[in-house]
Amino acid sequence: MLRLLLVLTSLLAAPASAQELRGHGGPVRALAAAPDGRLALSGSFDTSAILWDLERGLALAVLRGHDSSVNAALALPDGRFVTGGEDGRILLWRPGRAEPEGRIEGHTGPVAGLALSPDGRRLASASWDGTVRVTPLAGGEAVVISGHRGPVNAVAFAPDGTALVTGGHDATVRITPPAGGTARSIDLGLPVAGLVV
Repeated sequence: MLRLLLVLTSLLAAPASAQELRGHGGPVRALAAAPDGRLALSGSFDTSAILWDLERGLALAVLRGHDSSVNAALALPDGRFVTGGEDGRILLWRPGRAEPEGRIEGHTGPVAGLALSPDGRRLASASWDGTVRVTPLAGGEAVVISGHRGPVNAVAFAPDGTALVTGGHDATVRITPPAGGTARSIDLGLPVAGLVV
């Protein structure tokens, strides 16, 4: 038994083989991996997103739909991916399709961050237009959340879905109900570029 534990420990400690995935014509700005770890999507300043087969280390498709850099990427549980761009667009992609399957409009500035609600039904997007939009993926009106003074760079849902956490260039983190309402604000003294909940 001890020998088996030592073998398992050494296998788990061994580094996995690294792969260098090349294909973008500019710096990579966004990356999202599918829940099963087999596919990933990268977004770049070159205006494209690339769908990668991580098991084989191959590019499966170069996806074009944004007019400027792809700033954010997100994997959905149903196998689709979402990208948010400098052009203010949010595009939904299904592997195997060269064109976006859907488009979410509404932001008037660059999209900087994306988050999925824990129940998988709502997409939150942070934008430099100073707002966060919470959009039902099945369709319907978005809830627009404002309150930051300037660009909103990051967004995340609380694990139980009862709060939306946002970070902005105004050096605050705001905690708001996803349906809108009164927010709690925390001043950090420095612009917030990203967050994890």
